Amino acid sequence: MSTLAVLGAGPKGIAIAAKARALAAAGLPAPRVILIEPGPVAGNWTGHQGYTSGLLPLGTPPEKDIGYPYPASWGPQSAAVTAAMAEYSFQRHLIARGAYADWVDRGRLRPTHRQWSYYLRDVAARAGAEVVTAEVTEMEADGERWRLTVDPGPPIWADGVVVTGPGPPIRVHGQPHQHPRVLDGRSYWLAAPAHEGRMAMNTCVIGSGETAAAVVVNLLDTAHRRSVIDVLTSLGVLYSRGESHEENRWYSDPGDWPALAEAHRREFLARTDRGVFSQQAEAVLNASRGFRTLAGRAVEIDAGDQQVVVTIEYGHERERVAYDMVVVAVGFHGRWFETLLGEQARRRLGQAEAGTGLERRIDVDLSVAGLNPPLHLPVLAGLAQGPGFPNLSCLGLLSDRILRRYVLSGSHWPEKKVSDLSA
Repeated sequence: MSTLAVLGAGPKGIAIAAKARALAAAGLPAPRVILIEPGPVAGNWTGHQGYTSGLLPLGTPPEKDIGYPYPASWGPQSAAVTAAMAEYSFQRHLIARGAYADWVDRGRLRPTHRQWSYYLRDVAARAGAEVVTAEVTEMEADGERWRLTVDPGPPIWADGVVVTGPGPPIRVHGQPHQHPRVLDGRSYWLAAPAHEGRMAMNTCVIGSGETAAAVVVNLLDTAHRRSVIDVLTSLGVLYSRGESHEENRWYSDPGDWPALAEAHRREFLARTDRGVFSQQAEAVLNASRGFRTLAGRAVEIDAGDQQVVVTIEYGHERERVAYDMVVVAVGFHGRWFETLLGEQARRRLGQAEAGTGLERRIDVDLSVAGLNPPLHLPVLAGLAQGPGFPNLSCLGLLSDRILRRYVLSGSHWPEKKVSDLSA
């Protein structure tokens, strides 16, 4: 039996563990899946670890749950796998708690992040997910396998590794690591209770994606009526994501995605995922007057005891603007895992990347093409394989893509073409 280690016990890891259990129930040779997580299962969604207050509404519809879109990826066993995965659906979670009818009658409201964490924990428990409570301190390629050094505990050996999780926040030049007036997309939520009732009068939120949107919406809800919130975006305008069928279908079924020109794929990601606000956030902003949008890029932060000065560059002009508080919400580092790689693993990754850019080297199973042992990077798979893999839009397809490599290695099925694996 192969062993697949997953860094993180969030939605992606739980989806993989549940799918492995479903495959085994259908009689397929599923690998052993180990979720390695230093904190609680689905902890980043609770509001106790930053990233969210826990009270924010889920950005994607809850029907896009652990098994969505329930693809028929497993030949004659597909129906059995789908039936097993249906036991882990969000609707089944509500039914078991007697809350399904109320949810439907209220218009299928999107759950809060904390409610979503309850669902994820329920799935992990019912799927019997194997969770190791530890922190990975090193990932080294040892022959054909990975050796994961964890603290605490003995090393974990795996035939493949999946990296999940947001990584550390992206920083602006001069941004201090810890300062009460300079926060980021994680620390803002940890510091928010301390600011209740005495919110800064003048705040700058740097960023134009969903991380920034959540912060702005929260600030508008808690800020003093005379407060001013500046949203600084390099695009000059805050864009919202469209929700048409033509846009959404690429998230659910990206089979033809690699056939699009790279320039068109990048444009699609920019218009629908990166640097856009959700329609829920946009609705709040449309009804609010306490913020304004500034065009420019933050090139430096100078934090003092009483104020924070942001150097803003737009075109050939620069200006310095002082604020009471600054929130740098420009996203998180997708390549954070590289700090964990040992010498051999780093060398092999460099050879596999071949100077072309890692996001171009993500294969159909979401692993780095040419890298052995396999390293699966769904958070970097958007450009090469489809826009839904870095987020929650197709967790069922994500788990199929990754697990198929290990199930096929234990079976006598004929090799599939890339086009078949995209189905």
